[in-house]
Amino acid sequence: MAIDGNKILHVVMEGSKIRDEKGIIPIFGVYVNLFFVDYYNHLSFEFMKKLGAEREAEAAMLLVQAAQECAYATFQGIRNSREWEEIVEPMLDVKEDQILGFAAVANALGWGEMKVKALVPEEKLVMHVNGWYEAPGYLQFHDRSNSSKCYGIRGVAGAFMDLVYGETYPDGCFTFWAEEPFCLAKGDDCCEFIARKTPQKNHS
Repeated sequence: MAIDGNKILHVVMEGSKIRDEKGIIPIFGVYVNLFFVDYYNHLSFEFMKKLGAEREAEAAMLLVQAAQECAYATFQGIRNSREWEEIVEPMLDVKEDQILGFAAVANALGWGEMKVKALVPEEKLVMHVNGWYEAPGYLQFHDRSNSSKCYGIRGVAGAFMDLVYGETYPDGCFTFWAEEPFCLAKGDDCCEFIARKTPQKNHS
């Protein structure tokens, strides 16, 4: 059975009507919140700037690592939720379909439009993402970049593979690591993310 993204979107839209005064929305077994993306972009890009060009790779790794740990815990909660069991799980025919389910939930949460372009079980995931906020946010305040800027989705792509093919939660994080060979911030036509199994698990 194919993943019905519209059905998942409907569940998220209905659930998002329930929120407290802080903007916290309890849905899919986790707490999400409404957040200003410009604020996040400002923090992450200022962090990169403060560390300087000579430490750019280190700063990028830390941002990806933080995003991956967050996505790993968040989508574990989503996968164990009542909504996942009732809505998404009946759509899953094979183990790999979990990643399509994760992407559909992420799309419904407003994390851009994720499309799985290729998936080699246990080895590699290729995703294209439109509408994610880091690359457009960078271009809004800076010139075109020489490096990719979507650290959040790099972490998300790695976490998707960690949850499906890594060790049992919570020991599987960083089994996979993603790169972004193409990015809108560099003038490419799309943002592409490739998650591969890491030769060593720890990226700290």
